[in-house]
Amino acid sequence: MTGVGMLSTDLYLPALPHLAQTLATDVPTVQATVSVYIIVFALSQLAWGWIADRLGMRNTLVAGIALQIAAGIACALAGSVYWLIFFRAVQGIGAGAATVVVPVLLRRRFTDAEAVRAISWVGIAESVIPAIAPVAGAAILLVASWRATFWVVALLALMLLPFVIWLVPAKQALHEPGEPVNYRLLLRNRAFVRDALIYGLTFGALVTFVASAPHLVEVWLGHGPGMFALMQVFGVSSFILAASRGSAGVQRFGVHKMMQAGGYAQLLAVTGLLVLGLADVRSATLMIGFWAIFCAGLGLRGPATMTRALSVPHSMTSLASGFLMFLALFLSGVGTQLAGFFLSYGMYPVALLMLVMIVGSLYLQRGGEAQVVIEGVVD
Repeated sequence: MTGVGMLSTDLYLPALPHLAQTLATDVPTVQATVSVYIIVFALSQLAWGWIADRLGMRNTLVAGIALQIAAGIACALAGSVYWLIFFRAVQGIGAGAATVVVPVLLRRRFTDAEAVRAISWVGIAESVIPAIAPVAGAAILLVASWRATFWVVALLALMLLPFVIWLVPAKQALHEPGEPVNYRLLLRNRAFVRDALIYGLTFGALVTFVASAPHLVEVWLGHGPGMFALMQVFGVSSFILAASRGSAGVQRFGVHKMMQAGGYAQLLAVTGLLVLGLADVRSATLMIGFWAIFCAGLGLRGPATMTRALSVPHSMTSLASGFLMFLALFLSGVGTQLAGFFLSYGMYPVALLMLVMIVGSLYLQRGGEAQVVIEGVVD
């Protein structure tokens, strides 16, 4: 379910140059079909958390998938770039439902260690899709137009409906009648806010580098796009390896120590990238090596952090999941934009920004495991 939302963009990225020609527009307008999707997707997280609390998780997922199906068909039939931008916004709203509800389902179904393992596999799927979807999209363009990519996404979303109806409980009480549930109450939970910031800063550092890497590889390192693809292969592979072992580490050492191990690995990696930038050592091998260490750290740290962040009272899990993803996407956007102003200076401004994020996340993490308290209730 989360993967289909990612496919909505990754599958049609290779078609972006064709859009400007077939829809008689310019490149910045075509880029808006991506940026508008991301912005609306991020904002929708807050709305879906509120909706899930009132409609229940199955109805929320069905509504999100229905929007994805309708918007996918509309995108495939769009006659102008402006209609395409509008329907991409609707598609972004629909995709946001799964990213809010799926972590809640997993967190409620499993114990801590099992939840880390389940969320790790969601993360693995989400890391693999951006690597393979553009290749699949390019293959589609060999036999069909860019519109076919949206038909594929709509069809995949339609195929999800039976699984949602089958697997997700129809009626699930999220809280007792009359129990106060709102974002104001959630944000009074300092432990949740702390863990949400840790996750957001960690995720933001990742996206900041990924968004900057194509420019760094081609301009700073002087290599072609193939080197960026190789970097992604090593990064995704190291993430999968670490994430797949994360639940075993949680069972043996606990969630907090797994978060610490991943955080220190990321600190080592960004420090290495910063040294490369300051010394102007333009080595693709070293950059890929440090990037692989960073991704491995995320594999250990990310699922464990999300699991702990969602260890709030059950009445708050849908709101917590929505806010968590909104904050992660917001910080990713801020980091990416800031890095864009300084890309002409090479690696070190990007690495410095990542270092600030990772140090900040470790500072927030320094207090050890804390109880999750809301209104005097300890969960």
